[in-house]
Amino acid sequence: MLRVPLFYLLLLSVPVFGFLEESEGVIPAERTCNPEEERAAQSCKNGLTVLSATFESIQGQHESFTASDHIGINQNCKTSLTCLKTYVGCSSITQEDVDLLTKKCGYMKYLTGAFYACSQKLIARKESSPCVLNFFAGDLETEETRCSEWTSNRACLKWTIRDACGRSYWKQYKPYWHMRSGLMNCA
Repeated sequence: MLRVPLFYLLLLSVPVFGFLEESEGVIPAERTCNPEEERAAQSCKNGLTVLSATFESIQGQHESFTASDHIGINQNCKTSLTCLKTYVGCSSITQEDVDLLTKKCGYMKYLTGAFYACSQKLIARKESSPCVLNFFAGDLETEETRCSEWTSNRACLKWTIRDACGRSYWKQYKPYWHMRSGLMNCA
């Protein structure tokens, strides 16, 4: 019977690729990827496309998402982020891709998770409040229209969220409001 100390098993179970890049000083832009890594990186990019489409649909339909959607989004984000981080430098995957997906995932997980109860309360106010209607609208025609509507409705949204859900929900949501504004490329 072969006995291997636990230390060696742990050492062997750690992914080697992370250490190789750091120890060899490989810059992701200069990384040379073999064909298998390129295929895996392309698969990562396909997952990124799906999550980006989910992000776009969440903008205007997050009131229809459920707890199970949150679980799925959370798992897909973890999987895609791990994959992208692993293959930075292959198939034109950059650190900026990782950072952008991290932001999008953070926003989607918050909206479908911690903000879910407040979203449900805001639904009842959609018809009477233009800023809440704008909050749930993801289909405004142009980026300029979307940004001006989003920016001009900030104060109204703040007071509506505070009134419907409580002060703490606005405090929690405020950084995500700024994040969404940045993701929408609004100045």
